[in-house]
Amino acid sequence: MLEERPDWCISRQRSWGVPIPLIVHNETGELHPKQSSLFNEIADLIKTKGIESWSDVNLNEFIDDEENYHKTIDILDVWFDSGVTHFAVLDKLYGADLVADLYLEGSDQHRGWFQSSLLTGIAINGTAPYKSVLTHGFVVDEEGRKQSKSLGNVIAPQKFGIH
Repeated sequence: MLEERPDWCISRQRSWGVPIPLIVHNETGELHPKQSSLFNEIADLIKTKGIESWSDVNLNEFIDDEENYHKTIDILDVWFDSGVTHFAVLDKLYGADLVADLYLEGSDQHRGWFQSSLLTGIAINGTAPYKSVLTHGFVVDEEGRKQSKSLGNVIAPQKFGIH
């Protein structure tokens, strides 16, 4: 499955989401020479003022040559966002040596959360963030289709006395 996976473009062009805080030269497209340290400054800003603060940033708050640069407005793919939860939870609370015993999700997550977690885990720590993966099936309707609100085929659990 991973061998056949195409390259993963982690950026998206949407008006909402987790921003990719890059400062790029207007002509060359190169990152600002101070980009590494700017990540920390921008992260501090976001910690204090919230995620929306990136869209309100004036570059002259961070760099002296702002007329030659622009900030990116792309956001991270949501699978990247969910794929680094192991880092945000396990690594931050318990250290990089702790690996989850089990990731449990529906079978629709093979190319979603499981793979994004695996790819980011290998990139960050050199190993998968989980020891095992378990997928479960779905409750289906009489035609074998997964129950879904959008399909309108959901059976309310209350019908079976489940509250």
